[in-house]
Amino acid sequence: MIGIMLFVVGVAATVVHMASVTESGLAEQGVLAFQTYGLGDYVRPESLAGIGVIGLVLHPLNYAVWLYIALLRWRKRKFAAWCAVVGAVTAVIISVVIMTAALAAHPEVVEWAQRGISAP
Repeated sequence: MIGIMLFVVGVAATVVHMASVTESGLAEQGVLAFQTYGLGDYVRPESLAGIGVIGLVLHPLNYAVWLYIALLRWRKRKFAAWCAVVGAVTAVIISVVIMTAALAAHPEVVEWAQRGISAP
């Protein structure tokens, strides 16, 4: 029962994650980051659409893989709720990687990060 509930919640979470990694969602986050850290004017990189598509493909694929694994375990009458948790953690990692890639497409962000890392 817990596993089913977690996978139902996972559908909503997958949609939210997918919305955050669309090209416009990544651009909005980029604008916010540029304003917050005083990096100048945000210019949408050419690679942003491709980065967004990767996120839009990976999130439902992640959900489908973990649901499939859970169904196989349920069929064998084994505990499977952990599959939903692992899928959720994987979804967060996917979103972080996609957002990082979108920000790393800007030389200004890379320079800012390097200055911050090398600062005493």
